[in-house]
This record gives sequence, C-alpha cells and structure tokens, in this order.
Amino acid sequence: MDSRLIIDTLSHGPLVWSDNLVETSNHMLSLGLSPWKIVQDLIVVAAKTIASDNDYFAKYVDAWRKSGVTSVSWTVGPIHEKPYSYEGVFHNYSFLAHIVDSRKDFFLKVLKAEDIEKALKQDKKGIIFSFQSLEHIGSNIDLLDLYYMMGIRIMQLTYNYRNLVGDGCTERMDGGLSNFGLTVIERMNKLGILVDVSHCGPKTSMDAVENSKDPVVATHTFSKKLYDHDRGKTDELLKAIAEKGGYIGVLAVPGFLTSRPKTTIDDWLDHVDYIVNLVGIDYVGIGTDFYGFSLPEPLAKKISEFLQVLGFRPEHRASFATKMEGFEDYTKFPNLIQGLADRGYSDQEIDKIAGQNFLRVFRKVVG
Repeated sequence: MDSRLIIDTLSHGPLVWSDNLVETSNHMLSLGLSPWKIVQDLIVVAAKTIASDNDYFAKYVDAWRKSGVTSVSWTVGPIHEKPYSYEGVFHNYSFLAHIVDSRKDFFLKVLKAEDIEKALKQDKKGIIFSFQSLEHIGSNIDLLDLYYMMGIRIMQLTYNYRNLVGDGCTERMDGGLSNFGLTVIERMNKLGILVDVSHCGPKTSMDAVENSKDPVVATHTFSKKLYDHDRGKTDELLKAIAEKGGYIGVLAVPGFLTSRPKTTIDDWLDHVDYIVNLVGIDYVGIGTDFYGFSLPEPLAKKISEFLQVLGFRPEHRASFATKMEGFEDYTKFPNLIQGLADRGYSDQEIDKIAGQNFLRVFRKVVG
C-alpha cells in the first residue's frame, strides 16, 4: 500500500471499458441516440457491473491501485441527458451510492476528514460526494439541508451558466452573487459544506470569497494569467482564495492549459508552479477534472459535439476526444506526482500538493 495521501479534488477515478460496455456504447451510437442519453444509461450498466461482476471488479480495483489516488471528489449530477437537473442528481446519486454500498470492502463514503484518513489507513478509496452546480435546488434553500443529509460535502455554486445563486464563467455578463446566493453561502457555512467556485464567473467567485465565513475552494481550475480562458482564475482571485485559507486544485484538461495543439504534463506543471509561486505551497493541490477523457473514441468525439449543452463554446476548446500526453488514462496519475518531483518539489511539498492542503481545508470546514 502506498502511504502517501493523494486526493483528486475533481474526478470519478478510473473507468474500465470492457468489451461489453464498448459494444453497448457503439450500438447506442448506431441508433442515433443523444450522447448524453448514452452515458446516462451506460453508467448504470457500469455501476451494476462493478457491484456484481467480481472479474470486472478485480480489473477496476487494479486500475485504482495503479493510479495511487486515495480519495476523489465525485460529481453528482452531470452524467445525464439533463445535466445538473433534479433528475440528473437523483440518477447519479443512485448509481454512485450503489457502487459504494455494494463494495464497502473497497470504497468508503467520506463524510468527515477522518474518513479520508481512514480510507488511506484501511487501503480503501474515499469517495467525496459533490455538486458542480446548484441549478437543481431552484429557489428552495432547504434542499441544501437534505443534500447534506445525503452526504454531499462540496457544492459548486454555478456551472458555466447563470442560475439563481450567481453567474457561471461562460455567461455573457457576471453580476455576482444574488441575494439568494448570499443566503446559500450562509446556509452552506452553517451546515459545514465546502463552497466551490471552480466554474463561477469572476465577480461571483470573489463575492463568494468575501461573503463566506469559511475558506472557499476552487477544486479544479488553473491560472488565467498563463492561459487566457474563461475557466481560469485571475491572480487577484487566486490570492483572495489563499488569503482566506482556501484551496486551489489545478486541473489537467487538454485545451484549458495552453493554446498549443498538444497538451503535456509540463503544461499542467507550469500552472502548478505559477500558482505556488503566486500564493504559496500551502494552498495548491490536484483536481484533474478527469471525466470524459476515459470514454471510447467514438463516444468521446460524439459528446464533444454536444458540449454546448454545458455552456462551452468552440473557443473554449473543450473536448473529450483529446488527451494529455503522459496522462491519457487514469492509471497514469503517478506521472503527475513524478512530474512534481522532476520539477524539484521536495517530498514534504509534494505531500502538501498531493493531498494535505485539501485535507486541511476539508477538516476546517466539514469537520
């Protein structure tokens, strides 16, 4: 067992594509089904397979082991034909809970910081249930209490679009948090839920930092200074997050880190270096945003055509069909850690980036 705590603050970990899953995907594509409908149905098949097929599960466990990752923050809601809807949340929570509940010998649902540490000690994988949008709560703030009871511990205020809380990063204008958004922040602070601003617009993000009594996180982002992209964060905002005692996870999405056609681990490391030099070693971590990059090529290409549903435009270069060289699949996660070592980070500094920095904030806010 690897003794290093490694927390990926936005990922579903590895997916193992059996021949059956690939064939099912290709058949659905041949029927002309929406790619979002395909992934919605495929993930249920995958969840049932993980829960009941021991041969498949052994391969799945092996992929997790090779990644070296201890815990992940797994988004609830996007893998659905109506992403981030109430129906999408119900659907995603159901299959994820089924996976975790069926394989308690390997997975541990994270409700407190001690669960992250327990997962490492027991050689299990900690799963933090999280949201990447609050669109599905509408104007009903009391749903936050119910979602907390379900185990959701990280909530991103907005995705790319505007909702009743505030504005997303690809909206035409950003008016900041609404009055309702201020009450949402207050309730999240009271419950002990991490406020995530990864996809929020600049003003909405800064409003969250300034109005939250607790530290705020950007679980998967990067430096807008290094690459001018709507998903990036300005120096001002990165500093504000750190000054509040928060956390910044650096993503590994091809097309978000550089304008060059090919994205490498060095591009990811450049953003890590820049943010560490800007705010200090104690506030930076890893949030790969590794989701659709594990899809088979035909489905990945098809889904890339429909990313506008999530608020991405062509200039955002969002595509599941492109891969980062050196991190093409999740089993190659150790290459990120090795990259930090190659850049001269000490073991203690790597420990902080790999997981300790996030654990500190999680313990302070969630308990």
